Parts: sequence; structure tokens; C-alpha cells
Amino acid sequence: MKKAVIIRTPFIHPLKHLSSISAVPDIGTAYINGTLRKLGYNSRIIDATGEGIGRKIHLLGTDLAIGGIPANEIIEKIEDDIDIFGLQAMHSNRWLYDSFILKKLYERFPDAKVFVGGEHASACYDKVLAQFPQITAVVIGEGEETVIELVEALEKGGPLDHIAGLAFVKNGQLVVTPRRRRRTDLANLPRPNWEGVPIKKYLDNNCGVNSLSRRSITMVATRGCPHTCTFCTVPNMWESKWFARPPEDVIDEMKFNMIHLGANHIDFVDLTLVINKKWMHEFCDLLIKENLDLTWAIPIGTRTESLDSDLLKKMKDSGLSRVLYSAESGDDQTLDRIKKKLNINHFNKIVRETVKLDIAVKVALIFGFPGQTLKEVWTTFLLVNKLAWLGVNDIVCLSFVPYPKTELFDQLKIDYDYNSLDNNIRLNNDIPNMKSWSEHFGDSALRFFVVSFTLYFYALQGLLRPHRVIAGLFRVFIKRTPLTNFESLVFNFLSKQKQTLETEDIGLK
Repeated sequence: MKKAVIIRTPFIHPLKHLSSISAVPDIGTAYINGTLRKLGYNSRIIDATGEGIGRKIHLLGTDLAIGGIPANEIIEKIEDDIDIFGLQAMHSNRWLYDSFILKKLYERFPDAKVFVGGEHASACYDKVLAQFPQITAVVIGEGEETVIELVEALEKGGPLDHIAGLAFVKNGQLVVTPRRRRRTDLANLPRPNWEGVPIKKYLDNNCGVNSLSRRSITMVATRGCPHTCTFCTVPNMWESKWFARPPEDVIDEMKFNMIHLGANHIDFVDLTLVINKKWMHEFCDLLIKENLDLTWAIPIGTRTESLDSDLLKKMKDSGLSRVLYSAESGDDQTLDRIKKKLNINHFNKIVRETVKLDIAVKVALIFGFPGQTLKEVWTTFLLVNKLAWLGVNDIVCLSFVPYPKTELFDQLKIDYDYNSLDNNIRLNNDIPNMKSWSEHFGDSALRFFVVSFTLYFYALQGLLRPHRVIAGLFRVFIKRTPLTNFESLVFNFLSKQKQTLETEDIGLK
């Protein structure tokens, strides 16, 4: 039987970075693994993040560290008789180490057939192939259908030119095939397959998104987003179209994850889950009827336009425990400039209704957009006050980062060197390295807004609702199962003090 390995690469973050997320099962590589197994491959995932939960390795000569197992241990886990390799290149800030893994892979398997996919690969295929022209193909966009055609062509020794959604080097020239049309029918997608992923390890460590209190598995019920925000990769890279899986299919996968994997919570990591009210009502009705012993959350972010009181109540009754609302700003001018169609009054109403239903609410705000003025920042600060008054559990204040293949990235004419230490992309919550793109305030002011607004929110929330502070202390120090983002930050900070720091030299100076 043909054999394949898919490498899920480790997180990379600043050495002094503190996050509420420790490690999360990756749904993208599970979908590709399911696709390969359906094709008859004996495939598995090497999950560098999951295999190294609790490990932190300092990359010598940098202020960066990886969370997971290092490149040499990844390569050691690969058998000699693998027919095809897949490598995840999801986040641009991780390419510094992803490329090191790829280098080690080719040192051991110089003639390997390797495909690379993910958000970074899709956006920067030209730079990826300039560095590694021996890569068989970069898969651009959604990967399942493209991988099927790619693997079949490789088995037959046929050309790749006719396969939509690929980039590769042929006779020394970059070849980019036509864009693949988005799949609209999600009913017959191959199911995610977690073979090789240490799921029990994730579950035993309660590794969820923003919450460490449940045995969590990630899922997606929908794909895409119909909106056109200028800071988001979706419009240029994935197209502004939204499609949903049949609700019955989603619930069937939830039941599988509960019965066969031992999960009691689902983190839906969709780009924007709540778009179609009819679909969401049907999904919740079926989930309530099933009466599963499961909770679920929307931890990555969703819009509020399609929400109302009746739908929120039904979502709560079906098991919704926490939600992240992506506001980005409290100022209409900022929102118009970034093409974020958000009605603040409706947003505040939905936040109030969600809090009343005892659903944990987190709100994301972004500072440092081009054109953002101090007045606009002040208006957003007023929203921070409003959120604390309404009873929001968490806020996350982030800096604007121009991501590749976004409208603002193109407007700003950014040219990152993803292998450098100086001219490279950083995380949007990397406080020491935050950069303001506003003409009206600098980097220091940006860092001040992010830190002081966050601390102010939690201080005000504590004054308004001291019982939450007591409950949070109990969850962190006694139960050791933090629920909110802030509690998870405190818990991870305390755990970090006991963490042994390893080192690795990847040849950077």
C-alpha cells in the first residue's frame, strides 16, 4: 500500500510571549489526511505541536521559540519507504522554522515528492518555490480536490500543468495554473482523519482554543466568508464566498468525536460560522434533539449581523458555551476604512443578549490601522468601557499586521523576507515588536493602547463583578481548569515558570 506522511509544523512565537493557547488539534492537516486515506494511502500525520505539548525550544541567535518537537525529531519519525510528503505552511511567521524542517527533510530524502499547502504557501508560493524549487507543487487554496488530482498525476507520472490550483517550477520557470473554483458542495468531503495525532494527549491536557477547561476537538461546519475586510486574507486568497456543510453531517462528526475520541467540547474554527440564520436554526434544532453531552464554542471569531435574541437562545440551548465577536473597532470611520460593515448599536445589543444567556463573551479589537487617528482610538476606548459594563468576559487587544495577499498588504507595498530576523512578519499579539501603521501615532503609543486598555478592562470588570474574580481564582488555582482568556493567560504564565527551556541552533545570527 502506498504510504504518505503529512507534517503539522510547530508553533513559533517570541521567547517571552504569553498566550491563552498552548496547543490545539489542527483540522486542516486532518482533512488532507482523510483525503489521502480515501485515495487508498496508508497516510498519517506527524503532529509536531501535539507531540511536544509542554516543550519550549529557544532558537539560538533569536528572541523566538518553538512550541513542539524540533525538526530532527520530526524527521526521525519518518519511515524510509514514504511515497509522498505533505507539509503544512500555515502562518507566515512560522516559515522561518517551517523552511528549516523542509531543509532537513530534503537532506534525508533528496528525491522526495513533497507538496506544501496552507495560508502562507497559498499567499507566497513564489517565494516558497524560489527558496525550494525542488518542491513538487504548492497547493493554493482549499486542498482536498487539488491533492486528489495531484497524487493521481504523480502516480501515473503525468504532467501537472492541467491541474488547477497549483504552483511549481518546471524547466527553471515558475508555473502557476488557473485558480481552482471553490467547492460549493461540502456534503461529500472526506472526513478529517486524525491518524498519527496524539489526540489523547491533547484531551488529557484540555488543549482548547482560549479555554483549558474542556476536552476539546476542533471542527469546521462552514467554509469561507462573504465579507471583504481589507486586513483579511479571505477576499484575495479564498474568495468572498461562504458555504455550509449539511447540519446532519456536522452533528454526525460531533458524535464521532465524542464517542470515539473522547471529546466533550467542540471548538468551531470556521472563518465566520454565523452567516445563514436558517442554517444555524436547523443546526441548533437538530443538536437539541440529539441531546448530546457536548458543549461547543466559536473561539476564532464571528459576526453579529445575523444574530438575534431567538437564535442566541437556541444556540445556548444547543450547548454554546463561549463566543468571540470580532468588532475590530468602536469607531465608524475606522470600520468604514477597513470595510468592516458593523453596526455598533446592534453589536452592543447582541453582546448584551449573549451575556444575559450566560454565554462567555470575548471581543477582539485591533489598533494601528493605516489612517487610524487618536480620536478613533478614543472612541474604541469608550467601547472598552461599554463592554465591561455589559458584562463581557474577555477582550483581546491586537495590533494590525499586514498579512500577505490582503488589500492593505498590497496598498502598503510590503515585501517581507520570511527567512530574516529583521524584516519579517510578527504575531499580532507580540507586544515588544508591535508596529503602528497609522500616520497619527507610533509604535510606543500602539503598545500603550494594547496593554493599558486590556488591563483597564479587566480592572473595571473586577470592580463591577467581583464574584467573577473569585470564581476565576478558584478555577485557576484549585480546579486548574481556567475558563476565560484572562484565566488561561494567568494559568499559562504560572505553568511557564516551571517549564524547562531547551535550545536549538538553526543557523541564524
